[in-house]
Amino acid sequence: MTRHRGNSRVAWCVAALLSLSAGVARADPSAEQAAAAEALFREGRELVAQGKLAEACPKFAASQRLDPGYGTQWNLADCLERLGRTASAWAAFREAADMASRAGQAEREAKATRRAADLEKKLERLTVAVRAPADGLVVRRNGAVLDAGAWGAPLPVDPGKHRVEATAPGKRPFSVEAQTAGPGNVVTVEIPPLEDDPAAAAAAAPQPAGPADPRPDAPPRPAGSGDGDGGASTRRALSFVAGGVGVAGVVTGSIFGLIASARWNRAQDEHCRTETLCDDQGVALVDDARSAAALSNVGFVVGGIGLAAGVALFVTSLDDAEPAAARVVVMPAVGTTGGGLAIQGRF
Repeated sequence: MTRHRGNSRVAWCVAALLSLSAGVARADPSAEQAAAAEALFREGRELVAQGKLAEACPKFAASQRLDPGYGTQWNLADCLERLGRTASAWAAFREAADMASRAGQAEREAKATRRAADLEKKLERLTVAVRAPADGLVVRRNGAVLDAGAWGAPLPVDPGKHRVEATAPGKRPFSVEAQTAGPGNVVTVEIPPLEDDPAAAAAAAPQPAGPADPRPDAPPRPAGSGDGDGGASTRRALSFVAGGVGVAGVVTGSIFGLIASARWNRAQDEHCRTETLCDDQGVALVDDARSAAALSNVGFVVGGIGLAAGVALFVTSLDDAEPAAARVVVMPAVGTTGGGLAIQGRF
């Protein structure tokens, strides 16, 4: 019968959802990350074997982020050193030593510590000195913000050129490019007091008030009203939204009303001797008709409310209408096999 077929479809959907949920539950993100980390590690090793160090180091770094481990960290540090990035390699070897120490692996810790000590003798350093820092000063080295606590400290950097920038509200930005001077040497970049930026100061200055209202007797606008129309445009837009909801509700109510009527008539014509004496299929059809009628009633009620709100909002948005004079009455008409809607209004 119809009701039994509907129940079977519901049961099938529930079973499918449960099956999908079980499939999602079986997925193990940590296992997937470990697999991706292993693939990246192997790719990095192959690139090192081919002498492609610039491509290999990012693979080791990505693998380490997914699944941290001493072996991956060691290979990353070794790759960075062979690439000539002494400061980055020194930091990576120190991290490897810390990982081994936490794991209680004394031999590995000693090995990584020795490599870091050898690199420390070759480090090149850069000091960013700030004179008379402006309010809100932000210093960046190679695009990354340099904490104020690091200003004036000789920090290890990789050999090569480094861009230093300084910005502050209302000030002209400062930037310079510094070149390291070789192992053991320190290069100092001094940021001077930033100059005032007249354009930024003018933009931040308060704007003069507009001309006074030429109509001194004009009533004040209500708070929260729209620009020049008392919020009419907003109410008009909302009226279309509410009207759309109302139309959708009426359409839904009409469809379920037709379904309810059809099933009720079929039950009475083919399977029922009276309105209450029916065979099994007739009982199922009557139940379906009543369910559809209930949904039809809900659709008409929602549609009525939406249409009423839409009409009221639209009428009150008209410039030449008095909001208090507008009156809309919506009366849903419902029954056993369907529903209807009656709207009365005075504008």
